[in-house]
Amino acid sequence: MHQFIESYGVLNWGLPILIVSLGGFMRGFAGFGATLIMVPLLSLLMPPSEAVFIALSVDTLVMAPMFPRATKQAEWNLIMPLAVGSFLATPFGVWFLVITSPDTLRVIISSLIIISALFLLSGWTHKGNRSFFFSFSIGVFSGTTNSAAGIGGPPIAAYFVAKGLSPVRLRASLNSIAFFMEGVSAMTIYFASDFKMSNLITVFILLPFMSLTAILGSTLFKKFDNKIFNKLILYFLILFGLYIILVTLRLT
Repeated sequence: MHQFIESYGVLNWGLPILIVSLGGFMRGFAGFGATLIMVPLLSLLMPPSEAVFIALSVDTLVMAPMFPRATKQAEWNLIMPLAVGSFLATPFGVWFLVITSPDTLRVIISSLIIISALFLLSGWTHKGNRSFFFSFSIGVFSGTTNSAAGIGGPPIAAYFVAKGLSPVRLRASLNSIAFFMEGVSAMTIYFASDFKMSNLITVFILLPFMSLTAILGSTLFKKFDNKIFNKLILYFLILFGLYIILVTLRLT
């Protein structure tokens, strides 16, 4: 699979399976945060560019069965300007991902994750006028960070929360825009990089495990209040992001 993982023998698939399983649970339970968890963890096992591609690809395929139902509950008048901005910004994010060194990417990704987690924990929302240009700008920013680091969700999540959407509509809107953003980013990354068929095989091997935990998360979403769980995950991401930065800087 990857040289780093192969050196751990039996953990060759165990660690990636565990990582995507955690991401799947977040996708089903919260409607966001899957790649926020998967990318930094996978980047410890493989080059960040591959981590971003695999995380985006598996997450997109997991969301595919959810997409038809999500489209019926999503707020498309909010989604469209975000989608346009994200689509136009994707090539720039992919270009940055391809040309940047792995260690630099790990630090950048971890820093963005810490900032994103703090942003979501703060509960800040924009109270002013949400014009098309404002929504488009959020889409551009999210599209860039999504294709460069696999973490375009937090600004959009905060945008939707500020609109006061119900939990069901919030989750449906997040899944709908994420399916579009991540699918476009994954395809662009694949064709812009020198990835091989083994990368696609890895995606399809990991897919069933993430799908199962996404179903579990979706089932539990109907029974539990996810606010406390989401906060714990965000605190974990802050600590883990700091850990990756320290380890990377220590090795360089």
